[in-house]
Amino acid sequence: MKIKLFVFVVFLVVILSGCGTKPSTENAKPSSTTSPATASATPVPTSTTPKNGDYDGKGVVTKINLELGSVELDHEEVKGVMPAMKMEFYVTDKKMLDGLKVGDKVDFVLRYKDYTETIAGIKKSK
Repeated sequence: MKIKLFVFVVFLVVILSGCGTKPSTENAKPSSTTSPATASATPVPTSTTPKNGDYDGKGVVTKINLELGSVELDHEEVKGVMPAMKMEFYVTDKKMLDGLKVGDKVDFVLRYKDYTETIAGIKKSK
């Protein structure tokens, strides 16, 4: 009985050890006949990290937190920094929020510095 069990275990090990091997590709057809250089005209992004500086933006106020000194904006794309989205930002001075209300269309200055975005200026759009 022990010999049969031993033979069975060895058989399983031999069978299972072949499961991790890659299939032969000797007769496989190439998946594409175009070279990688000519396969696509899609541009390759150069950098996803914005440069430190001030960027102009437009948006609509969706929430104001006077205590924290933050404003949530549903904003258009801020070129060079981020796509259009709804996002909460801290302001550099809480007094900037005086006179703003939810629903106001605004022009703002987004200050990007070392991976941090803050609102450095905000005013109602005309």
